[in-house]
Order: sequence, then C-alpha cells, then structure tokens
Amino acid sequence: MTVILLDPLRPTLLPMAARGLVDGKVEFTPDVPDAARALLPGGTADTDVLVGTDPHDASVRGRIAAGEDVIAAPRLPGDNLVEAVDVMDRLWGFGGWEVTQTHRSLRRYLLEETYELLDAIAADDPEEIRQELGDLLLQVLFQSRIAQAADSFTVDDVAGTLVAKLVHRSPHLAEEVHGPIDIAEQERAWERRKAIEKPRESCLDGIAFDLPALALAEKVLTRARHAGVPADLVPATLRHVTLGEPDSAEDRVRDAVLAFAERVRGWERL
Repeated sequence: MTVILLDPLRPTLLPMAARGLVDGKVEFTPDVPDAARALLPGGTADTDVLVGTDPHDASVRGRIAAGEDVIAAPRLPGDNLVEAVDVMDRLWGFGGWEVTQTHRSLRRYLLEETYELLDAIAADDPEEIRQELGDLLLQVLFQSRIAQAADSFTVDDVAGTLVAKLVHRSPHLAEEVHGPIDIAEQERAWERRKAIEKPRESCLDGIAFDLPALALAEKVLTRARHAGVPADLVPATLRHVTLGEPDSAEDRVRDAVLAFAERVRGWERL
C-alpha cells in the first residue's frame, strides 16, 4: 500500500522510486490533472496505490495515517519561481488590468519598487528586503508576460539569457574550480569577456542616462577615468555640487554630465 505524491508543478513526471509501482491499476485523488491520468492505468477505489498531488487531500491523509508508505516528488530550488510564473499567467488570463499595461506604463512602478528595495537595504531589514525583492520580481514577471503576449520573448528567454551571460563571463563556472577564487582575476575575466560580447565605440556606451544625476555623474566619471580621459576635461560643475541655489541641483548636475559626455566622445574621436 503506497501513496505517490506527484509534483503539482510537474504532474506528468513520476518519481523514480515509484516506477515499479504503477504497472497495475492506481487510484487518483481529484486534484490529479488529466495529463497525468492519461499516462497511468486508472482503477477503482481501494487499490494498492493512490496517486495525488495534494498532501492535504483527505484520502492521502487517511492512508498516511494508516501507515502506508509515501513516495513524494522532491521540491527543487526554484519551484516557487515556477509557481510565481504560473500565477502571473493566471492573472493575465483574466483579461483585466494586467493586459492593459505596457512596458512603458509600468516604468513608474519599476522605479518605485527599486527605491523601496534600496530603502529596505539602507534599513538593514531582512524581512523588508525579502518583500521588496518579491515586488521587484513581480515587475520582471510582468514585463516578461507583456513581451510574451507580443511574441517577443518569454520569462524563460530572460532567464536563459542571464544564464548564458553568467556562464560566458565567469569562466570558472565551466572549469573544475573550487573557491575561493582570485577576485581581481575574476573581475578581469568578466570585463574581458564583456568587451568581446559588446564591442563599444565609446567608453560611455551602455550607461543608463536615465539614472539620477549624481549616480549618472559617478558612472560617467568612472568610465572616463578608466578610459584615460584627461582630468582637465572634467568641468568644475562635476567636481563640486552646490545645493540651495534657485535652480534645481538635479537638473544642473544632469546638464553638466551630458555636456561632459559629449566632450568625452569628442576626445575619443580625436
């Protein structure tokens, strides 16, 4: 007498330990989907093997209480991510507010969630960090679902692109290397392979110029310094920021960064 608990996320996959137990008739709990039922010989009640997906089902609990063996599909790292994708699909399937959104309409939510996560990190609050990371993950799932509806890409494509990038830029992942590794060499390998992936005409290519002005200034100045841009090209307005003036310091710094970026590109052309 055995209870076999299938993975509800992958109900058509049978645990290896149960392979020899499903040659005869089996009983199903109501939660087993038709796709899984079609692969196994169904029977009547009181068969030796009960197949289900829900450990809280009354039949499953009764058999376990009676001392029957249980073979359960193991939970895998990332199963909750798979479930999150499924929930996003279900939300989309209702045809409500979600399907009216676009990549652009979600920009403000993405920005808000990013800053809320930064606040949680600044507060060093693990619970808040966990929740805000979840909100940020929702934005990734949402944006991917919008793209899927437009036949552009899916969330699997997003994850696959990330995996390919990490493996290519981290050669030790493909080698028999055990940590700790040399961090300086790791950074050099990353930058070398990144340069091969994305050849750039300017040291400033790839910078998100929608960053807040101070963050943008730091990024541009760092890139320029690494590229060997002469220090005297850096304007005084990027060396010192003055607050309390009648104009907006944010706008003033941004204008200075954009002007400096043009000077850097001009220097590179020469």
